[in-house]
Amino acid sequence: MPKTLQPLRILCFGDSLTEGYSMYGMRWTPYSETTKEVLEEQLGHEWSFDVDTDGVSGQLVTAGFMRRMDKLYASPNTPPRPYDWVVFLGGTNDLAYSISTTKIHDEIKAITALPLETGAKVLMLTVPECGVKNEKLDNRRNELNKLIREDAREGVYTLDLNTLVPYHSMSEGDRDEIWDDGLHFTPAGYERVGLLVAERLIELLGGQEKKAEVKGSESGEQKNGVEEEDR
Repeated sequence: MPKTLQPLRILCFGDSLTEGYSMYGMRWTPYSETTKEVLEEQLGHEWSFDVDTDGVSGQLVTAGFMRRMDKLYASPNTPPRPYDWVVFLGGTNDLAYSISTTKIHDEIKAITALPLETGAKVLMLTVPECGVKNEKLDNRRNELNKLIREDAREGVYTLDLNTLVPYHSMSEGDRDEIWDDGLHFTPAGYERVGLLVAERLIELLGGQEKKAEVKGSESGEQKNGVEEEDR
């Protein structure tokens, strides 16, 4: 008898870096495509994956993101928990407009509270570098990423994209392969991001299975240890 697969719905939410913008808008390669491929390849024997992409190029976290997320969750046709995971990437455009890091992060928390309230989990990606080297901009990006990494809400996890896909510390050859215009990724760059997201989700889904086993053994101390390790 065929094994029943567990359904898992994932939303990749953000701006142009989620939409997959490159080549001045002539090419679109959402990282979510690679994420789904890798998840199906690695965990397709256990899970059935449905991955949606909601990215809007040029949009700010503080001007547009909440409307979009609210629309997804406020519709009368929306099920009680439309997504099991939300992968969130945003803030690049807000930093460019010199919006305060506190305001950006407060808005990120308000936006991601919507899926969290339904029981979904959120994977927060830190904001990557760009080709411009500016001390004030770099400091503000670091401040925002620190706030993102230190988000201790239940159900929130992080992937440090800023560190994993750098700009300035890359070799010239790698930079040409991964970065398109100093702000967006090439198709190969988006594929790398998608792989990193998939690997992190696989790690966290494995953690979920461990926690289920721990819960079954009624060992509260072990459960707390797994939760801290996964975060």
